[in-house]
Amino acid sequence: MMKNFLKSVYSILLKIILLPCRLAPIRQQRIAFIGLTGGQAYEYSGNLKYLCEHLQKQEAGQFEFIWLVSNPEKYADKETSNLHFYKHHRLGTFAKLLTAKVVITSGAYVPWFAFRKSQYVINTWHGGGAYKKIETGKRASFLSRNIDLFLSSCQKATDYLIRGAFMYQGEVMNCGLPRNDFLVKGETVKARAKVLKYFGLADNEKILLYAPTYREGKGEVIFDSDALHQQLAKAGENWRILTHVHRYESEQSNIYIKGSLTIDACGYPDVQELLCASDLLITDYSSIIWDYSSLMRPCALYAPDVEEYLRTTGFYVDIHKWPFPLLTSWEDLTAFVIDYNLPKIQENIRAHHEYMGSFEKGNACGEATKRILDVCRH
Repeated sequence: MMKNFLKSVYSILLKIILLPCRLAPIRQQRIAFIGLTGGQAYEYSGNLKYLCEHLQKQEAGQFEFIWLVSNPEKYADKETSNLHFYKHHRLGTFAKLLTAKVVITSGAYVPWFAFRKSQYVINTWHGGGAYKKIETGKRASFLSRNIDLFLSSCQKATDYLIRGAFMYQGEVMNCGLPRNDFLVKGETVKARAKVLKYFGLADNEKILLYAPTYREGKGEVIFDSDALHQQLAKAGENWRILTHVHRYESEQSNIYIKGSLTIDACGYPDVQELLCASDLLITDYSSIIWDYSSLMRPCALYAPDVEEYLRTTGFYVDIHKWPFPLLTSWEDLTAFVIDYNLPKIQENIRAHHEYMGSFEKGNACGEATKRILDVCRH
């Protein structure tokens, strides 16, 4: 409550301070991308990255792209004559943001930053599907007024998140998520090769990715990667285990990853590429399952704390309707990893996509680009 109140006060004060910037002319060819704030995220990633790179490729030299990030120096190698990075929460950065014709965000700034009416704000959100519930509170109405277009991954996301939690009544583009275009098309070879090279892995090694979401529960979740690796070795296959935790995870988290054989992939800059490289995914309540389901590969939900999570957080769509098996014991997890039924999983995925009303067709970047071009040229 206090945090949301302070954001409201900050928003009002900022609007007053930035009044001169709000009077400056809008630059029709300037497009701003707002990276996710907080945590340890690599901000040049996700929907915004893939949409930005599509625009650069299709409309080379036509636009000025600016990115708002926590550490601009981190992305110095990506700077070009028309792509620049600026630090969050600086007056100079706000001045550039307020003169961009199109602003694209995956959630950051929209709950509190007062954009100009002449700007066009697109929210791609940062999770597909409609799984774990999120808190929005009073900021939801301000968030909804701040958006001109929402990209939706599926009908359930539109119903439960966009229209429901965010109370947004504006235009929704039913195009899927930009970051999933190449997953839907099955264009994964280059991405897998990049991951193997980055971690020094061989082509014949299989990858198991453990990617749990953030939670604040009291129950411990222990993932013993060495024990799991031993089980996989007994099956006669050469596996490597990568772990990638949520950007808000910390040492105070109740998730404990044990073992010396695991490879920490938290520093890898692109989760979508990690998914492409993975032969099997273990997660829990993360919306990463939506992205991964496009690959039609095996996945399990390892959630020994599911009862507590149901009490404290809950889900939009019943977890038993998700396409992957819910496992609450380590024994069940190891049994699944050794002997999963891929045809059954793929059947469940297809049924789940139909139930969710999937909009993923592999052309989200193209559809969003058409709108951006129309807005900037009129």
